[in-house]
Amino acid sequence: MTSVSNVVQFRQNYQIKILLNHTKPPIWRRLIVDSRITLDALHDAIQISMGWSCRHLHQFVDRNNVTYNLQDDESFMLDFGQDAVDESLVLLNELLKKEKDWLRYEYDFGDGWDHKIILEKILPHKKDQFPVVCLKGVRACPPEDCGGPWGYQHILEQLSGQSDGVDDDLLDWLGDDFDPLCFHLDEVNAVLREIFDDVTFNGKTGLEGELQRISENSDFLGNDSFPDDILADGQMPDEMKDALDGMQEAVAILAYMDDLLEQSAEAFKKIQHLSKEKKIIAIAKKMTKLLDD
Repeated sequence: MTSVSNVVQFRQNYQIKILLNHTKPPIWRRLIVDSRITLDALHDAIQISMGWSCRHLHQFVDRNNVTYNLQDDESFMLDFGQDAVDESLVLLNELLKKEKDWLRYEYDFGDGWDHKIILEKILPHKKDQFPVVCLKGVRACPPEDCGGPWGYQHILEQLSGQSDGVDDDLLDWLGDDFDPLCFHLDEVNAVLREIFDDVTFNGKTGLEGELQRISENSDFLGNDSFPDDILADGQMPDEMKDALDGMQEAVAILAYMDDLLEQSAEAFKKIQHLSKEKKIIAIAKKMTKLLDD
């Protein structure tokens, strides 16, 4: 059974670096993301921040060589097999748990663009912070379908005049607008704001994913009526039923706790403004900081 071992729910922000491997000079992006972002949403963030156009297949690979991809992509399943985890059910903090942890993101298996995602810093959550923000980027994204790192190196040599001859067809295909040094931070963040506006990542996503992984992999779960009919299955051991029932309750509790924490933090902030007692204000400030952390 291929599965993530545990589900981490803590409310934190991750500073991650996305490094495009096998390119010189290096091409990279630095992002702040909600630690509970799902891998399919992280895929969108990588595509936007790097500058890819999402034309090709992709997958994530962790340090244990477990693969995560879009399970509803039938062509992917046909060509590359089904021994992979659904990326929409996995949170980033299930895979990256401490600073310097990393995983790979592979895009366009023909050209072979290989990215390394490195957890640089674990930061406290800040209320109202946008779930995905690009802090910095260096150099332009290579053009799609240019032949991978080798093909892109050839483009750089042509643009710099370091090649032995001039490849007129390549330069015509490339056009006059491509600048390998250019990265537009404001434009990237504008698109990220549009894509991730009103998006919330919370702990229940990971538990729901774990429940679905159990339903898809267990010998006892051979139908699509998860979880109610499955919990009534006479063949399932009582221990399994109790565990699944407990996870269902945990999903609901986590969603409730997320809302409760937000409301509590807001209430303590209002107390700071309304109260005239210094002791009360000091307590409210301390509680607000504690909840934000």
